[in-house]
Amino acid sequence: MKKVRLGIIGCGSMSRYHGKVYTTQVKDAKIVALCDTHKHNLDLYQREIFDPVKQQPPTFADYHDMLAKVAMDAVMIITPHANHFQQITDSLETGLHVFAEKPMVMTSEDARSVIKLAEKKKRILSVAFPGTFSAEFQYIRGLMDRGELGEVIAADAFVAQAWKRGTKGTWRQDPKLAGGGMAFDTGAHVFNSLLFLANSRPMEVFALMENRGAPVDITCSASIRYENGAVGTALINGDSVVGWDEGVRVSATKGEVQTGIHGGRLQQWGADGRPVKYPPVPAVRSLQQWFIDCVLGKAKDPAPAIWGLRQALLYEALYESAKTGKPVKVEAE
Repeated sequence: MKKVRLGIIGCGSMSRYHGKVYTTQVKDAKIVALCDTHKHNLDLYQREIFDPVKQQPPTFADYHDMLAKVAMDAVMIITPHANHFQQITDSLETGLHVFAEKPMVMTSEDARSVIKLAEKKKRILSVAFPGTFSAEFQYIRGLMDRGELGEVIAADAFVAQAWKRGTKGTWRQDPKLAGGGMAFDTGAHVFNSLLFLANSRPMEVFALMENRGAPVDITCSASIRYENGAVGTALINGDSVVGWDEGVRVSATKGEVQTGIHGGRLQQWGADGRPVKYPPVPAVRSLQQWFIDCVLGKAKDPAPAIWGLRQALLYEALYESAKTGKPVKVEAE
């Protein structure tokens, strides 16, 4: 069986997590090139990921060189948010499938541009939302698609993280590179959860944000109204002393579910308010395997680029609302 030749653009800690999964669990893929502007990251990648499996892929400081010199089928992009658009564009132009970390791009204009290009090139452009790829999210959407949960009434999600302290001095608190703060970074998982699990287009949002002495937003509270009449809230705290806590709750006319913003756990209640014992959550592939299976034509992409556009549209309304202090309509895709 042909292996998918994968290049990695961006070799920081999150990238090394993906790399370890690809090299130890995804037999149909082979990482054939690494790119990062920092030699230290490349050295760490080699030592942590490839020395144990006795491989040494070529490394590059400039991704343009990698695209020009290495035969590849796909790339994974795990770089500062502001770099995604051009890196996705150049990779698609080279004829490669693309797996991009969240958020896909910074603006809806950029999202529409890369979606159009991916369609023109007939290449997959997928967003690495771990929640969307999780067994729990897939199970909940299955319930919704079959009408077993009924109509969504309310959808709420939250995250609390010591993000301000943990990202101080990094690109994540540089507005030009990050595009926003906690709401744009870890908050992307919160808003993806609501977009995917509310099962309806957001129509209007009202948001409050505070920077709490940082150059970017640290806390955010948002109220969302959906096309189907459902309402929801998002609470994002990037200055938590707890370190990490999160969750999603969706209430519907025939039941209720709770899970994590990355999936990973599930509680379900029926229309009678009683817990559903042992919900039949199916096993799913890892997101890394799932992307490779999509490239090989063996699976359907659960997180195509349209979800990146939907999130960009919600973000634009969210930040405009926080700026003006007024509710803002969310533009249709």
